Amino acid sequence: MSDHPYSREPQLPPTEPGATKKSRSTPILIGVAAVAVVALIAGGSFAYFSGYTPFGDSEPDYAQTPSQSDVMDFSGLSQDMHLSGAPLTASTEISETSSQILRFIGSTTSILTRVGDDDTPAWTVSIPHQDIDTGDTEPLDEALDPESSEDTSDEEEKLAGTPAACRISSGAAQCGNRTVALSDGSMTKAESTAEVDPDPATSRVPLEADGEGAVTGPDDQAYDGLSLDPEAHASMIGGAQAGETGPWVVSDGQTLAAVDSDSVLWTQDLGSSTAEVTGLGDKRVTPSWAAVDGVLIIGTSDGVKGLDVSTGDQLWAVSAPTDGFAVTGSQLRIQHEGAVSSFDFTDSSDDDSVTADKGFDESITALPAPKLPSEDDIQNAKLEVPPACADLTMAEGTKQEFTDGKTAEGEYGSSIAINDVTTSLAAPKPMVAIDFVCYPGGNWVTVSVGVYDQKLDLVTSIEPWGADSDFQQLADFNRSIVSAVDMTGPYMTATLSNIAVYGDEDYNAAERTAEAELRFAWSKGGYEPQDVLFNADGATVRVPEVEEVQKFVDAAAKGDDDTAGAMATDEVMRDLDTVIGDASANPPLTYRNVALQDGTEVDTCELIGVVDEEYGDYTMSNGVELMEGIGFGSDSIEPGDVICGLKGPDETIDPDDEYSWYAAHLLLKGNEAGAVKVYSVSSYTG
Repeated sequence: MSDHPYSREPQLPPTEPGATKKSRSTPILIGVAAVAVVALIAGGSFAYFSGYTPFGDSEPDYAQTPSQSDVMDFSGLSQDMHLSGAPLTASTEISETSSQILRFIGSTTSILTRVGDDDTPAWTVSIPHQDIDTGDTEPLDEALDPESSEDTSDEEEKLAGTPAACRISSGAAQCGNRTVALSDGSMTKAESTAEVDPDPATSRVPLEADGEGAVTGPDDQAYDGLSLDPEAHASMIGGAQAGETGPWVVSDGQTLAAVDSDSVLWTQDLGSSTAEVTGLGDKRVTPSWAAVDGVLIIGTSDGVKGLDVSTGDQLWAVSAPTDGFAVTGSQLRIQHEGAVSSFDFTDSSDDDSVTADKGFDESITALPAPKLPSEDDIQNAKLEVPPACADLTMAEGTKQEFTDGKTAEGEYGSSIAINDVTTSLAAPKPMVAIDFVCYPGGNWVTVSVGVYDQKLDLVTSIEPWGADSDFQQLADFNRSIVSAVDMTGPYMTATLSNIAVYGDEDYNAAERTAEAELRFAWSKGGYEPQDVLFNADGATVRVPEVEEVQKFVDAAAKGDDDTAGAMATDEVMRDLDTVIGDASANPPLTYRNVALQDGTEVDTCELIGVVDEEYGDYTMSNGVELMEGIGFGSDSIEPGDVICGLKGPDETIDPDDEYSWYAAHLLLKGNEAGAVKVYSVSSYTG
């Protein structure tokens, strides 16, 4: 396979007209916004914003109350998404495009969107969080009986993983290991994540909090009376002209303070909503606060305000229900549910405070929105289930009747249950992703995902364990569990756990320790696989493309050891011409002449799964075994390493033939780039 493929935010019904705050909003902010839009710093980047005026010649005045300019419709985003002021760090130059990039952060993924000239999203992409812990999988009895487990409470919703740091450079935004073109939102893999500096200004803030919370300055002087949580505090340069003497702004989510090089200028106790909306108290993400031209801009659930950095006095306030906010160029953007309202610092109000126009909420509820089936409709619908799930459970007929989320039991107790539902209005068209538990009876169970349109017609399926899946050749997905699905813009991602790797045991109830992130892109009316990223024992791995491994085989067969050596260890290259059999044979039996002879083809490559501990026997995911007696030939195998089965000249590999074997194979060291690094060549010599 030449293209390798890749979290779930529940979509809530729209708020009633006139509502100012959902009952669900507060706990979500506690669990997501407070835990999700936080730490590191923003100062240097917001100094970068000051003086940039993409909307005209007027200079922005951040010390005056901005006037409301418009309201943008973002009702298609999942309800746990909150606008974040996390800066696009290390930007090399200011541009109108960069000021139009908005970032929303949810529980498992971030959304990057560019606001077009008509104040609507020109493109939207999804950036999954890094280092997501999928946690324990749901017990089988609970998965098969939706009524046996309680719904997850709002308080339990929280940030999963770490949102990727982003930067703008050379016409693209790089977020973690993904590069997004500013022109059209097209996404590609970045060569490296090293250039993404998550915190470019903190290193210029010479403040430290020790284990007891005492804060010290650049000359180790103590700030009397100032104590911060050392695990939660964040620092920021207090203005564009600030230097080694300050001022600096610090907070740990409970206390807000400004200091200079030798004294505390002022402190304030923060209310919980200020910490939640501004994003103070968790170091995984940058807070949304901004310090521009001597003004500190922070938010609460009731609006956004500007404080004098030197005194802490309030200069202005914008009253509006607020889930998240950001300062982008001369614009203050405030999000509440599905609306993002813009306030312009180049058009100041004479009042000390302004209230968002009535249309801030009501204009959004009046907009026509596509309707999706309710969860109750889905739980009691007649659905075409994903094909591999239907085959596994011997489900008869094109569509299956669901009652309270479960089909009637078939022969041997087989059944299909709806485990979870994800809806999205931010996909290319309204979509519903249904997570099915497929149970054929006995002690086997696996999970499939069906993606449906508004009429609940099946659009595509995610079944990496299915025989016809593009993913089946990459790893042992046979008992994998889908833990998260996200559909945003043209992309869909699915996070899976319980994938077998080397070192896992081979029985049905055994824990399978690897995870995978599958990524798809919308094309020709459906989702096409784009990328697969595995996590095995803490290592991030992409399975190399077969065509890339073939380059090593071809180079070794032709004696081009310079090319082959760049894709193999020194030990492999040294041993290629070592005689391994009858020395009198002509030509002599060497790994080069037996395993890597001219015409050898790389048939398939996959993550190494469960290996027989006693004999080292192994069966590839396509059902073809290694020839008996070869074993693995290496003591250096680690979880996340890759095996490639080789097909010699005139050999036939047939998964349906029990006497078809791989007589030679390669072992490769797993790595995030999917680069070829062969460390073992094994072959049957007769």
